[in-house]
Parts: sequence; C-alpha cells; structure tokens
Amino acid sequence: MMLKNTRIEVPLKARSARVIRIMDLSPTLRRVRLQGPELEGFGFHPLAPEAHVKLFFPHTPDDLRMPEVLEDGSADWQGAAEGRFSPFRDYTIRAFDEQQLTLDIDFVLHDEGVGGPWAKQAKIGDILGIFGPRSVKLPPTNASNYVFFVDETSLPAFARWLEVLPNEARIDAWIEVANADSEIPLYHGDNVKLNWLYRDSGGGQLYGALLYHALETLPILSLSDATWLWAATEAHVIAKMKRRLMSLNSLINPAHLDLVAYWKTVS
Repeated sequence: MMLKNTRIEVPLKARSARVIRIMDLSPTLRRVRLQGPELEGFGFHPLAPEAHVKLFFPHTPDDLRMPEVLEDGSADWQGAAEGRFSPFRDYTIRAFDEQQLTLDIDFVLHDEGVGGPWAKQAKIGDILGIFGPRSVKLPPTNASNYVFFVDETSLPAFARWLEVLPNEARIDAWIEVANADSEIPLYHGDNVKLNWLYRDSGGGQLYGALLYHALETLPILSLSDATWLWAATEAHVIAKMKRRLMSLNSLINPAHLDLVAYWKTVS
C-alpha cells in the first residue's frame, strides 16, 4: 500500500492582523487570536494539519517590515540576513474562521528567541505580520494506523491532525512536555491512545530523550507497510530518530515516514 502527501500551492500574500484574544491552554502554551480585514481570502485548508505561516514581530506597530511578493508569485527575501525585515518565525495555523476573519496561533512560552518572549507579554491590540502559507500539505487519511512523536512545538499541528483524520483512525501518539501541568485537552476519535511523557520525571530528562526512548521501545506490531509515522521535534532528535527508523525499513515503508525538524538547539 502506497501512502503519500499531496501538496497544494497557495498564492502568497503579506497581511497584518491585531490581537483580539489571549488564552492560556497550559502554563507553557498560550493561544493568541488575530483578526483583521486583510485575512479575507486567507489560504487556510481544513485538511492540512501542518499548514503554517511566517509571523513577523514588529518592534513598534508602525515598523512592520515584510518581503514584497514579486510578479511571479515568489517573495523577495533579499536583505533578510541583514535585518531588512521584522523578526519572523514559522507557526502552525491552529484555526481559521473565514466568517469572523480570525486566525488562532498557539505559542510555546519561553524566554529565548522571538515568538515565545513576544507571546509572554502580548496584549490586546498588538499587531503581527502574516506571510503565507505558500503551500499546504494534505496527508493520507487511509493508512491502517498512525504513529506520532510530538513535543510542545508540534502539539498545535498534532491537535490539527486529530481533527483531520477520520474518527475511526487508529492512532498511537507519544507527547513529550515539561510536566503534567503542560497537558492540554485533545479531542479525538475512539481508537486513539495518547501517551504523555514528562521531562520532570525521574529527576529530569534531556529534551527529546523520552521521545527517542518511546521510539526505541515501540512495539513491532505498531508498524506495517500501511503505517504512517509523523514525528516533529528538535532537529538533532529527528536525525537520531531517522537513523533508528531506517534500520526498521523491513517493518515500515520509508516513504511513509514524515519526520520534521521544528526547531534546533544552539550548541
């Protein structure tokens, strides 16, 4: 059985929107709702769980700087490395309401980088730039079963996966978070098993160690040539997972592995 993603191109457009609601899902995950007339025609696809945009974080409301969209539909990124644009990062589209023109984005709260610190101090009325999506990826919905390895950064996309897949889909997921307080409610079908892993257990665990251990001890019966496996976490952990999974290519079709580096530790 051959399974594959289907990619759909979306016309690129630069937009802006303002914060109208802030809601804490857990001590480590905050949802920000954006709204604005420029979200008319936004390229959201309800069957694309990993669809993302580039969010631009201006230092002041009148200093939002984003790339221009060229005549051929591509973006002019010249000067990005020199700071020509407002700081930007990729974020999953958690939800979009085309009637209310609202866009929901979930942020992991932390003190490093761009998006996390911004979200910690975000307030109603703040403005963000929104660039994209450029394309969206529709996953297969007819696999015999699905296996997921997720951390806080990919939790919003995983929540979208649970909404996209059929109610009867067989799903096993391992979700690594800081502690039990970082769990969030996830709505899912009847054949879903969620395994929450806490880094503060056993005296503290390195980031990604619990996810990799879950992969190492994954029951053989969880894999077949009709299994779809999605993992999204730190880049070095993803590379290690890929090496492990390549050694199991007699149990799972390598074409059915979707491994995504969502972020990278700075050594």
